Amino acid sequence: MDALLLILLLAAFVWALLHVTRHLRGSRSGPRGSGPRAERALEEELLRLTRGNRGAIERGVTAQRRRHPDASRADLLRRVRDEYLRDRSR
Repeated sequence: MDALLLILLLAAFVWALLHVTRHLRGSRSGPRGSGPRAERALEEELLRLTRGNRGAIERGVTAQRRRHPDASRADLLRRVRDEYLRDRSR
């Protein structure tokens, strides 16, 4: 009985650890969520992609805001990034 309880506790601990690290790591397509961390990570990625062209990023955010006025800044940055990558691959 004690061994079973120990195994169950260990399994719960491993599951919780995997769950937490998955949220810390983010997904492969980029940071998810709409918090300040996601926004900062998306801005850094866009600055790297555009070689520091903050003006282009802000113009893209402005254009996306016209299409999606209720979206968060992180969501707008994600849309700008996706559009930039799509256009670049053409």
